[in-house]
Amino acid sequence: MGNYNSNYGSSDSSFFALRQADGKVLGRVRPGVKLSTPQPGVKDYRFFVDPLSPLPKGFEESEKHGFTGFMSRIGCGYNAFANEADALNYLKTVFGDAFVTFTPAIRNNKFFVLDDMQLEGRTPFMDVDTHFYPIPAFGTVDQPPFSGDINKFCSHILNGKPLPGLSKKYWNNDIQPRVIMAATRNFEGKIGPWVVFAPLYDDAFDSTVIGEGGAYFHVKNNGPLGYGVVDFKNSELFSHILRCTHSPLWFVPEEFIPDFRLKLKPVPADGDLLADSGVLVNPFSSQDSIILSEEGNSLEGKKFREEDMEELIRSLTSKEEKKPVNDGEEEITSEEKERPLDEAGFLERLSEAAERSGLLYAEEDLINFHISLKSSRLTILAGMSGTGKSGLVRLYGRALGLPEEQVRFLAVRPSWMDDGDILGYVDVKNMVYRSADTGLAEFLAEAAAHPEKMYLICFDEMNLARAEHYFAQFISVLEKEENPVICLYNPSLKGKLYNGESYPAEIPVGRNVLFTGTVNVDESTYHFSDKILDRANVITLHQGKFRDLLQLGKKEKIDYPEIPSSLFESFCHADGLGLSEEELDLLDALNDAFRKSGIQCGIGFRVACQMGRYLENIPEGLSFNREEGLDAQVVQRILTKLRGSSQQLSTLVSTNDKGELTGSLLDVLNRFHGLSPFTSARSVLEEKARELKLYDYTI
Repeated sequence: MGNYNSNYGSSDSSFFALRQADGKVLGRVRPGVKLSTPQPGVKDYRFFVDPLSPLPKGFEESEKHGFTGFMSRIGCGYNAFANEADALNYLKTVFGDAFVTFTPAIRNNKFFVLDDMQLEGRTPFMDVDTHFYPIPAFGTVDQPPFSGDINKFCSHILNGKPLPGLSKKYWNNDIQPRVIMAATRNFEGKIGPWVVFAPLYDDAFDSTVIGEGGAYFHVKNNGPLGYGVVDFKNSELFSHILRCTHSPLWFVPEEFIPDFRLKLKPVPADGDLLADSGVLVNPFSSQDSIILSEEGNSLEGKKFREEDMEELIRSLTSKEEKKPVNDGEEEITSEEKERPLDEAGFLERLSEAAERSGLLYAEEDLINFHISLKSSRLTILAGMSGTGKSGLVRLYGRALGLPEEQVRFLAVRPSWMDDGDILGYVDVKNMVYRSADTGLAEFLAEAAAHPEKMYLICFDEMNLARAEHYFAQFISVLEKEENPVICLYNPSLKGKLYNGESYPAEIPVGRNVLFTGTVNVDESTYHFSDKILDRANVITLHQGKFRDLLQLGKKEKIDYPEIPSSLFESFCHADGLGLSEEELDLLDALNDAFRKSGIQCGIGFRVACQMGRYLENIPEGLSFNREEGLDAQVVQRILTKLRGSSQQLSTLVSTNDKGELTGSLLDVLNRFHGLSPFTSARSVLEEKARELKLYDYTI
């Protein structure tokens, strides 16, 4: 019933018989742990979780006994705690005052265990509410399904089409969904931002939900479907709902389920919920439309272009009245929008977008990120939590003028093991391609079908799982200069799959797709191997002074015109190696230093070529010049691989008795000071020298 690690909590072969169920269960962790010794000299600790939501068939007895989990399976590892008291203290601190979700499993047909436990948060009434029921919840207010087209969502239900986002990872077909929620735009205050769907006269949909291609919802005996708007403002109901952060689910106390049905009304025969709710204009309609001016006078009917439609959506969904332009702030006129944009103009736009969003980024970080995206197929943003890594990716997408459907954030899960977890797999039994719930396969196919548009992908918290495993195919594909393709399945199956037209065997990945990632480095994450570091620019963002926050004044945001891929491509340059003789001598000198130290670290031809490409892509006329670019590349492409014990690295980097930085790497930088002062590289070496002195190890 799913993939599972057969060595769950023990090395004993009796643990091999394990059956994992579909779907997620809500629970609370009990305040208690027990020592477990899976093998001599290895300590692990068991804990227990009480289920609070319906269980799959065969798991009924677990309601009495609870589910067993192991600390080693929730990111702690073996021998993480000295004793049970320390383990219990950690468990209470992290999970004691919050809900969790988990995947239920049975070991040897009698022991109830859990896997993939996720911390989901709390509600004001969590100590009072006990019996919860899951509700499928599609999208968020910021990212509604089908870009907010609630009529299309409704049409999928009525016509038996799959709804993407809900898979057997989250839902078990033994459980009948009573209602489903869909996020949408707020149209004229008459419908949205949440719409509930439910059978008008039955208590629940048919039990079979997950099928080929996604989730299906059928009303029993083809009965009528109802819908209604749920207003959570000033509502006690909202305080009882747990909205999961790791699953497309809400968990609601069973006594509150009827509240979702209070304002149900029949879905109209044509499925047009907007018209039925009194919305004057459907911005998603492809038919000729009559637009009403603010005074109510009708304007000339016309066929909408895509950009006209997006502008209309923004005007209809805005709850706020139009605000006057702030003093000193100019509106972008239509003439300015149509003015040809060069690279300097784009960087000005990027800086302006950050200012208008009230975000604090160093100018060199914005320029560095832009150059990295131009010159490298993968750019990774590193740093401690809260420094704006994900925000910078969103900001770049906004500066490119990309609509929501052309920007995709993938929240990396610790359970990801191979590219099947992010792309999908072939169900040979039914001869269909089962797309992963990330939607990445569909996103790449859409990008391949529209090479004239730019697309942006971000693997958020990229090192929560081993990127070398789930990202393996991308690692090899993205370094190809000509015709890189992502393989979904063996081309020999082409023409044999029922949904093969929707999911081709191979998807080309053009330069119109930008790949980014974010990472935190802590005890819950994995370190990147050289296989990843050799192919990526790893940028650590500079954190500004807190005092600088006082200078930020959030201004009205601007929706920038979309930049086509042809314009972005004109920003990029690839005219040879891109490195001077002296710069090549620098790389040789660094390689010699690494080789003499005896550590397995060095600069390959791939890294040298990508460094050269970065340097030749630095725009002219900026404060960020080639000297700073070379310094940044030494940090981002070379020093990221400098890690190990003080015994291994002492000849490369260390401090003398006076606390001054020494080592062969510093000697090389000093010898080539004419190329760059290497300010950032020296700072990184000083930090690594401090770590070696304090901990005898650096990462």
